[in-house]
Amino acid sequence: MNENEIYNALQHGGPFALPFLLKLYHPTAGALYYVNNTEDVEFNGNIYKAGSFKYTKPRTMGGVLTNGSLEITALEELRDLIENSDELFKVEAVGIIDKAGDVTPIKIFRHQYGTVTTTERMTVVINFTNDDRLEMVFPPYVFDADNNRGNA
Repeated sequence: MNENEIYNALQHGGPFALPFLLKLYHPTAGALYYVNNTEDVEFNGNIYKAGSFKYTKPRTMGGVLTNGSLEITALEELRDLIENSDELFKVEAVGIIDKAGDVTPIKIFRHQYGTVTTTERMTVVINFTNDDRLEMVFPPYVFDADNNRGNA
């Protein structure tokens, strides 16, 4: 499958779900690898641990990918990674397992903005948000006669 076929299958595929390979990464704490499958998968030299999680891919709104979420059991190693990380924590959908059982890499979904919560059922829920830098106003100050007397 090429990237367009994968994207179409994910967007319009019907009542089935393609198993995602996820990489949860922090530059100093390391990386964790999970696959939504019944058995472990080796891909690009990494072992993706079999698990059960719910990854909701972002939706296209106004030509921009928005939102998305990951709900995964709070394994001890995942809790440690999240607790010891700072704002550099990333989640990447690395690939999918297609109908033939082959791993196909994807480079569409990479998340680094969002909020993390832990539920009472020992589940980690990560709600992804978009980069808001395009909504910021530069310069952050409005220059007028009071704060810029020489040039206003």
